[in-house]
Amino acid sequence: MPPPRGQGPVPAPAFLTIVQHNCLGSWNVFLSLFESFKTTTTYPLLVLLQDPPVNKAHLLSFNGFKSFFPPVRKPRVAAYVHMSFLSNYTVLPRFRGVDDVLSLNISSDEPLFGTAFHSFRIINAYSTNTVDHRVHSVSPEVLFPDLGFPLLVLGDLNIHNPLSDPLRHFSHREVCSSTPYFEKAAESGFALLNPSGEYTRFPLVGSARPSVIDLAFANPPLLPIVKSWEASLRSTGSDHVPITITLAAPSPNQKPPRPRWADTDWETLDPIIKSFKVPAAPPCPTPLQLDEWMSELLNRLVALLKEHTPVSRPSHHSKPRWTPHLSILRRKYHKAARAARKRDTPHMRGVAGTSKAGYFKAIKAANNKHWSSFLLTATPQSLWTAKRFAYGRAQPRFPSLPGAETPTQMNNVLLDHFFPPKEPFSPPPRLRPDRSATPLTTEEIATALSKCSPTSAPGPDGIPYSVWKQVNKVNPTVLLHLLAPLVLLGYHPASLKGSNGVVLDKPGKPSYESPASFRIIVLIRTISKILERIIAARLLAAARLRGLLHPNQCGSLPGLSTYDACLTLTNDVRTLQRPRLKVSSLFLDIKAGFATSTTKLWPES
Repeated sequence: MPPPRGQGPVPAPAFLTIVQHNCLGSWNVFLSLFESFKTTTTYPLLVLLQDPPVNKAHLLSFNGFKSFFPPVRKPRVAAYVHMSFLSNYTVLPRFRGVDDVLSLNISSDEPLFGTAFHSFRIINAYSTNTVDHRVHSVSPEVLFPDLGFPLLVLGDLNIHNPLSDPLRHFSHREVCSSTPYFEKAAESGFALLNPSGEYTRFPLVGSARPSVIDLAFANPPLLPIVKSWEASLRSTGSDHVPITITLAAPSPNQKPPRPRWADTDWETLDPIIKSFKVPAAPPCPTPLQLDEWMSELLNRLVALLKEHTPVSRPSHHSKPRWTPHLSILRRKYHKAARAARKRDTPHMRGVAGTSKAGYFKAIKAANNKHWSSFLLTATPQSLWTAKRFAYGRAQPRFPSLPGAETPTQMNNVLLDHFFPPKEPFSPPPRLRPDRSATPLTTEEIATALSKCSPTSAPGPDGIPYSVWKQVNKVNPTVLLHLLAPLVLLGYHPASLKGSNGVVLDKPGKPSYESPASFRIIVLIRTISKILERIIAARLLAAARLRGLLHPNQCGSLPGLSTYDACLTLTNDVRTLQRPRLKVSSLFLDIKAGFATSTTKLWPES
């Protein structure tokens, strides 16, 4: 439902929903579009139209909205702004004296969308072919100005380009007319919001091809607050689909930049790791002293590793197939195209054409290579990824727990369920070394690391096993001197117990109003998992030596698996059935097996 009216000033919006649509000049399409808003969960406050219906040089009105349009006899663009938005924020329309471009400057006394900006601009355009079909009515310079505040550019631009529709076969004229727009957008830092290849126009004539011509671009200040672009509204009768763009404040729990560990500068880092010295642990320390010793050393080592590793910020605009080579080809292509426009000679046009052909050919090759690599390395787990590509990601079920209305309350309820409180553990005042314990060796560490998968998800520090393998290869004494005191003293520091927990819904539950309808995946620090593997191997050797393992025990033992357990159960059942005995099996699901730890819960997004 639309927001209430007439209740005085309210804080700047945390989110804003904008609808973009080409109405084909039809009143029926216009009415169908506005009536469809009643079925949406988030009512749009701004509706930007191309080719709106006009009656005697006046735009049609709709209850609760005020219209803005160029002062011409037949405007090609229009904006409908909800009255509740106008009563709290300043909306200033800007016209260029033409019928196909409309700008809205929106400002507020409060910062908008959780940013430092008090204003942002929207440019709505309906660009059509001119008489000679070589250029469009709206130039790239008008659409993509260089501004220091958020700018959203959208509209029916009537241009076809491989960047927006990679599967379409393009004519020479289509590429030549659309390239200046994408070049100007790239030069000004604009990002295309449309998902690659998602059609926005389905012609009413059956012989025509679907296309992507309703485009939206965001400049760098606006891009962080673009939450979604989707075509989820019902059809209005137009051959264009209605598009919904949502702007929202960045999440306070937004993930930090992610280190690219595959690009770590080991050439520079190797000499530093070789000279890294681990000071001796304090003799007979208190638990607090050992915690501080481990925490300080780990922080130094992790900071050193991250200092020599480039970072990238995850984004839904990122393309996994993109490579640095494509960036180089793109720069060369844009440079050659600019030179050809300045000096229109056969040689310069030939250079620009060759650069363009090589650039788009490289993009096509990168797409094919990425997909082929995905299929070649497909596993039973990655088949679910292929299904998600084909059918889309299912909407996650978010907990709806009684008595938990805020994120903090929900976090506490889930923590109490997954990690029930236990009696507090009182460590000894002083930690005494166990003289009977076998000293830790580099061979034990190497064996534990050899069984660690480099693709396993890391914990809070973000250090994968591949990094620890390289550190141990360069200087085996680092992990040895870090973990040996813990084995000798028999103590697990608090700095190794922190973890991240991801809450996932269990499919097929009748209700999701109970924490039991969810499960949690806990990710601890990888160095803690290395220590865990070392201790597990020692416990296994001691248990076997003393005959503590049952002959049918298969779990967590090397060389034995679920297949062996099934064979054992089958053999026992058939052995007892031969003398015509009745056999029963009892299976137990033991819950609450996780130890209490300092866990942060992150719902799946």
